[in-house]
Amino acid sequence: MNIQSVFQALESASDFELFRLTAAIDKLLEDPERINALRKKLVVGMQLEYFNAEKNRAIACELLEIKRTRATVYDSSTGRPCTLPFYFLNLDHIATELVANNKCGMSKAELSIGSTVGFVSSKDNQEYIGKVGKLNPKRAVILVDNARGEVQWTVPYSMLFAVIQSELDNGNTLLLAD
Repeated sequence: MNIQSVFQALESASDFELFRLTAAIDKLLEDPERINALRKKLVVGMQLEYFNAEKNRAIACELLEIKRTRATVYDSSTGRPCTLPFYFLNLDHIATELVANNKCGMSKAELSIGSTVGFVSSKDNQEYIGKVGKLNPKRAVILVDNARGEVQWTVPYSMLFAVIQSELDNGNTLLLAD
């Protein structure tokens, strides 16, 4: 299944259609046969990843325990165990990044906590580069380092652009805007 094309189709769906789709998906996810099939694929000690919806990205983890409908994993991002439904686990190594077809700016689905992005401030017409700290419904909180420390900017998604970070041979960092 091409999640990217599904995501693009869902952008034009009505709120009621999205709600009905959510209800149908929930029924499928709770189906005992599906749960048993997932449980059979799991082996304690597996190195895998799960999708964190809050951070909007995949997190590496190790399977610690298999329960009836949930798995306990060691979350490498927090260094702590957590218990998740089996369907959070990316057992088939499916790519989780979505890219929207926006002409300007970025969509919330393209971003994850910790992503490096840039924007041009409408206050001083200066370009800033920082890391995504939080994803709100209409704006992202961008953490920008300056001489006085870290400053939080609340920026609409339409003003953001992707920044590619690269390490040079001499140890310097090169930032390239998309």
